[in-house]
This record gives sequence, structure tokens and C-alpha cells, in this order.
Amino acid sequence: MNSILKGVLLIAVLAFAVSPVEGSDAFGLTFGNLTTADACGFGIGYIGGFAGLADNGTTLFGTITYGFSDYTEGRAKIGFFDADYKGADPELVLGVNFKYEFMDYYDRNRKNPFDLAFGTFLEYVSVEWGSVLQLGGDAIGSIPYRLNSGRRLIPYARINVRLERASFDSPIPGADDSETDFRLGLNAGTKFELSESLSIYGEFQLDGNDGFFTGLEFRAF
Repeated sequence: MNSILKGVLLIAVLAFAVSPVEGSDAFGLTFGNLTTADACGFGIGYIGGFAGLADNGTTLFGTITYGFSDYTEGRAKIGFFDADYKGADPELVLGVNFKYEFMDYYDRNRKNPFDLAFGTFLEYVSVEWGSVLQLGGDAIGSIPYRLNSGRRLIPYARINVRLERASFDSPIPGADDSETDFRLGLNAGTKFELSESLSIYGEFQLDGNDGFFTGLEFRAF
């Protein structure tokens, strides 16, 4: 119980640290995080379906995750982003992630206190006024708790730093413009194993596109 309380306090401190830095003018990520620090394992694949309800709009998307080794995995994401302003049509959004599990909680030889992973990501979204491209790196921490039922409850948190480039279209030839800034973001959530092959996620995001993300993921192979 003490470790859970420490985790909650850590997330609260991170949220306080990130909130004045990420800036109200940040576009923010449209996919959220929706993964723990634990890598899925070599040759294992997962398929997920997720939704995000956030300040800048709603995202519906699917994911494919594949383990390239016991400690590395990649994830491809594709979906639609419906911007939260009148007359906006749903637009295509694409993303990729790569994650390396640096510390494994179940490695008893090292007695690691939690899972820790580092990764990179890229996200592209087309909107009515132009497009947003984001490239960055992140750190994810999570702790698995095994319940009496045998299922696991896994709280996690991610901090990311990214380069956010917004391109603005103009009806005037040659008048297009763009803006590039460094941004920070925080995600905190929980993964719950419904069965050996099916899990549900719930997550809050604070990065300029503040909101809630949820969905299901199942093992495909």
C-alpha cells in the first residue's frame, strides 16, 4: 500500500512540474500513451482499439504492437482526429513508437523496484488549418500488482519531451507559415488485465491536449 501511495504522490509532483512548462498554446498529442514500461516480448503481437476525449478534439484509433526482442517493441498507430471546433471534419492521424525496457521488475537478481522504459515517438495529424508533426522521446515507469484473482493491475506514468511543429496553410500563394517549439507532457494511467490475452486501459493526459484516453488491447499472436 505504501508503494501505491508513493506512486500517486510522484505522479502529483510530476503533474505540478509539467503543467506550467507545457504551455496553453501547445497542440498536444492525440494518441495519449496507453502502454506500460513492460515490453511485450520477442515475437509477440498485440492489437488495440482506443479512444481519446481531450481539449482539442476526439481521437479514435487502432494500434499494432510487436516485440522485436525480449526488451524492445514497436507500435504503429492509425486513426481519425475530430477537432473540437465548428465545421471541422475528422482527419487522418498517424503515429509510431519504439520502446526499450531498461529495468524489469521481475528481474529478481537486480531487485528492480519497478519497470522502466525509454523510447521515441513520432505523430502526424492533419487538421483544417494545416498539420502538426511531433517528434520526441519519453520515459515510462510502471509497477505490476498481482491481485488475488491472479490478474494484474499496473499503474504507470510517462514523461515526454518533444519537438512540436505546426504548419499553417494559407489561401494566399506563398503565405504558408509554420511554428516549431519544444514541449513537455505527462500521462498517468492504469492497465488492468481482464484475462491472459485481453487488457483495458484508462489514462489522463496533461500536455496541452489535456484529456482522458481509454481502450482495449488483446494478444493477436
